[in-house]
Amino acid sequence: MKDFLDTVENHYGVKPIIYTNVDFYKQVLKDDFDDYPLWVAHYLQKERPQIYRPWHFWQHSETGRVNGIYSKVDFNVFNGDSASFKKLLIQ
Repeated sequence: MKDFLDTVENHYGVKPIIYTNVDFYKQVLKDDFDDYPLWVAHYLQKERPQIYRPWHFWQHSETGRVNGIYSKVDFNVFNGDSASFKKLLIQ
């Protein structure tokens, strides 16, 4: 995984965002990937995902409903403001 992330970062010039659930991060990825932005899936949490490190995105549901969309959708939260979001974008 590290080789892939290095290849993507070298090509685009930004660190890729890792998408994972809390348990997989704790059990497999651990401290080796703490310098990458994190998009963490952790459902049924009221306040925030229960993970020991900072996160950028939190997918808190996969069963959301939005007017005009007839299937269930993911609900996500960005942990920051518009300036910190812009820093994640590929320019």
